[in-house]
Amino acid sequence: MAKVMLFIDGTWLYSNTGRLAESFGKPGFQIDFGKLPQTLAGEVRKQLGNTEVDVVRTYLFGSYAANYDPQDGEAVQRRLDFFDMLKEEFHYEVETYPINFLGRRLRRVDRDPNDDFEPREKCVDISLATSMLYFAAIPYAYDIAIAVVGDQDFKPVLQHVRRLGKRVAIASIRQACAADFADPRDGARVKDFDIMWLNDLLADLELRYEPHQLDCESPTHRGPRKVWTTFHPRKGKKFYCDECRARFARDKQEAQEQSAGQTLDAPPEGFPIEEVAVGQVFEGVLKKIVQEKGFGFIRSPGGKDFFFHMSDLAPGLEFDVLEPGMRLDCEVVRLPGEDKEKPAGAVRNVRGVLR
Repeated sequence: MAKVMLFIDGTWLYSNTGRLAESFGKPGFQIDFGKLPQTLAGEVRKQLGNTEVDVVRTYLFGSYAANYDPQDGEAVQRRLDFFDMLKEEFHYEVETYPINFLGRRLRRVDRDPNDDFEPREKCVDISLATSMLYFAAIPYAYDIAIAVVGDQDFKPVLQHVRRLGKRVAIASIRQACAADFADPRDGARVKDFDIMWLNDLLADLELRYEPHQLDCESPTHRGPRKVWTTFHPRKGKKFYCDECRARFARDKQEAQEQSAGQTLDAPPEGFPIEEVAVGQVFEGVLKKIVQEKGFGFIRSPGGKDFFFHMSDLAPGLEFDVLEPGMRLDCEVVRLPGEDKEKPAGAVRNVRGVLR
């Protein structure tokens, strides 16, 4: 049995998903990353004459924004949540590196037209190349490397991996592939198999949302708890039906508006003073809880009060056990005063602190 490792240039694949969607004729096409390793391994198996292969590890290399304008906090969090999903749901090994936006917006169209700033991704390509070469040098780590890449920069590492006696398969996208990789004669000597075009595998790789039944776990759910949905909650996450999610959103908006004018006691004497930033996790004290409305306030080490709703609790923490004075970990979503319509600061992923 041949051992296979996948090495995925996540930034390249993400930026070219639109080209795959165009090839497939579905503007909303998304890759099912749970299917990607076995689908590509299956294509390698066919080229080996149905010799069995075993995917022993899947690596994805990517980047995320750092030091960005707080208005883009949700977009950044979605990218980080995606990386977490790959690790938790599909057991990927994920290596990511920050891109310093120097306080700017992520999209060029949202920045000053006269601002010539260009975000620079660092370390992603070299990290992929280093990992592929490192494991190639370790006896029995893998027999075949599947490189999901398109950039010419990977040509040297593919050549050196083959010189170490490993076989290389390339999976790429027709509209975004270096000529040396696509060359059927393989003049650059970079691969041991016919190139695998993701464009030809989209029916197998499409992320589909098939309807299924789940029990809504909202404490305010109305009617039968078993509902039809296309949503797949992450491991350890509670499932809330669409109606309850919409009600949570309305209640949260109303609670934030009601809380905007509320003031709490001054920080206790001797309380450590520290500033917090968007995306930072801090340990604070639960200062106030409004059970009937489903929200509360956590005081940061710097003496600032942050709003949270019951839907912001992390798995394992129930709203009805919260009491003032409890110490809680939470992640900053918004600083006080950043949003005129929602003056209060806000946090999420609220967790209990183990002592």
